[in-house]
Amino acid sequence: MKANLGYGVATFALLASTALLAAPVASRAADFAVGSVQVSPKGRLLVDSVSQVASSSGAADARIDLVRVRQAFLGLDARFSDRLALRLEGGASNNDAFIWDEAALEYRAAPNLLFAAGNLRAAGLENLTSTRNISFLERGPYGDLVTDPFTSSVQVRMTSGPMVATLALQGDTFNNLGLDFDGGASPGAWDRRAVTGRLAGSIPLGEGARLHLGGWARARDFGDRSARAYAARPGTAAGEAGEWLGSGPLAQSDMTVAFEGAWMSQAVWVQGEVAAVRAERSPLAPPGGDPLMTAGYVFVGWNIGGEARGYDAQRALITAPRVGDPVSSGGLGSLDLVARYDFADLSDVQSSAATPAGRLAARRAGEYLGLTLGVVWRPEPGYRVLVNFGEARIAQAWPSADVTIRQLQIRAQYEF
Repeated sequence: MKANLGYGVATFALLASTALLAAPVASRAADFAVGSVQVSPKGRLLVDSVSQVASSSGAADARIDLVRVRQAFLGLDARFSDRLALRLEGGASNNDAFIWDEAALEYRAAPNLLFAAGNLRAAGLENLTSTRNISFLERGPYGDLVTDPFTSSVQVRMTSGPMVATLALQGDTFNNLGLDFDGGASPGAWDRRAVTGRLAGSIPLGEGARLHLGGWARARDFGDRSARAYAARPGTAAGEAGEWLGSGPLAQSDMTVAFEGAWMSQAVWVQGEVAAVRAERSPLAPPGGDPLMTAGYVFVGWNIGGEARGYDAQRALITAPRVGDPVSSGGLGSLDLVARYDFADLSDVQSSAATPAGRLAARRAGEYLGLTLGVVWRPEPGYRVLVNFGEARIAQAWPSADVTIRQLQIRAQYEF
């Protein structure tokens, strides 16, 4: 491997000690009351090391070696009554950008019926999973091309038996609407509109086994001021300017259909998602047909200590293993071994273009295949260390210029 392994290993102590330094401050945070309002402080600190090399024929390797504070967030959950609650979290991202993460007001009209408004996510099994529980540092091209980040939305969520149904009316994220810490709306941010529906749930299979199944659909409209471009980062939020995989200017609207599934049995689990996105070509994009883009992933995990993963039936989500007492287990904590396969296909964007100029604009609309091996170590509740080693190969559409990306990522994380 050409990536600088020594660099990543050498920064491991720095990353771990940074998270440990947060513990004395965070551990003092405790629930308190303001009148009749119950307040629970929360926060997280993520420090990443990234060592990445991108290679292609006829060009010099593009190399990245860095350490950064990926997230330094603070927030609170405030419960005004059994029915009304407020959830806020935000702070610094990628060293210097100040953003909102989750910011929502929730009203539980009945035990099985919840209304929410704010900066929220609506769909996608991995997308909905908290950073506190994910197994990989990045959510892959599926997360970049298909799922939504936190967006301004109004949601209703209903639970009926083992099933959870969610309907969301969405706009753009708070951080593009001028509602973030830095202010100033992004051009065209007010044009984005979407409707998303998700239906998901699980079936107990006995002896600790569970099968999760779900699906969702989304219709989006990006307005008529620009042509939406779809792009995937090179496996990490750090990278060269531009993208290795992207459609170029393309859509005025799109329709997405996605499916999700997972199987858990004791200490072993398998999870996967796949989606198809049909983009309606914008008049502002190069002429051509309406392309179909696909993306997905599948990963398998095993907890060495035999701890089973949890399940949130109210949201139809998989949670992290229920960590036992690290002292009783010899002080080693909990250790997951994980492997992930990612894929994406944007080649129809290029082939549907009607002119040479359009095919040139979509020259990076190719195919992506990636494999990631990882370790997740939780020495005790609240602490996590993630190590990911991956390789991805991107066959760009035209001209043929395949790119191979190899990277080592290490994250030290503390949350409360």
